[in-house]
Amino acid sequence: AKSRFLAAVSHELRTPLNAVLGFSDILAGEYFGRLENDRQREYVGLIRQSGAHLLSVVNTMLDMSKLEAGRYELMMESFPIAETISSCEAMLGLQAKEKGLTLTSRIQRGIGEIAADQRAIRQVLINLAGNAIKFTDAGGVVSIDAAREGKMLKLTVSDTGIGIASDKIDLLGQPFMQVQNEYTRRYEGTGLGLSLVKGLVALHGGTFVIASKPGEGTVVTIMLPADGSGMAGGENAETESMVEFPPRIRQLGEMAAIMKKDGDDGPAKAKIA
Repeated sequence: AKSRFLAAVSHELRTPLNAVLGFSDILAGEYFGRLENDRQREYVGLIRQSGAHLLSVVNTMLDMSKLEAGRYELMMESFPIAETISSCEAMLGLQAKEKGLTLTSRIQRGIGEIAADQRAIRQVLINLAGNAIKFTDAGGVVSIDAAREGKMLKLTVSDTGIGIASDKIDLLGQPFMQVQNEYTRRYEGTGLGLSLVKGLVALHGGTFVIASKPGEGTVVTIMLPADGSGMAGGENAETESMVEFPPRIRQLGEMAAIMKKDGDDGPAKAKIA
């Protein structure tokens, strides 16, 4: 019921948001006449920025609801990981520049193509790099690295930001969870980004590790099967791949099976994939 509700609300929010973004783009472009002053241009820009942020939150909520319901479908394809990283750099470059940061990448020579869901991998990198930029002050460095280790692809997003206390790291990745203190409270966000990353990585059969020290920075390391063999629904994956994210999913699936069995005489099946 919650997933259906989130899907319906997300759809209803995205429809007017498309109009907000579209018309703010037209106003910002001054296609139907010049704006009278810089304050008007600033306000139009803020409308566009706020609308884009809200759309991002809505899309993340929708993706989270799909993950929790086991309905997030991966589309496997072969693509050059270097190009995906370059596109992420291009998308986040302006944001990093405005904060006075250096956004860079280090990609192993001849890394070639990988088999995965390109949209999901791009979303993982954008969420991680966007977080790194958010929590790194001017003069810092954010890096996106990629290398092959045997049959595995190693993706690393590192920063020289505020870091995370060791006793708080285990809390990260839980839906709507943010590590809050008097310093980080000023950063906006829903706490869904890392939850989504963990879910997408798990669907690819990968691992997700965070290492951090307060005041020194954070390193997030992701290991994925480069040939796509770990993907739910992939050629070498089990037909019904059980993803332990969030942990309560298995319990919900078992409960649904029991309720269905009580409600009719047919066999009860609960699949979380």
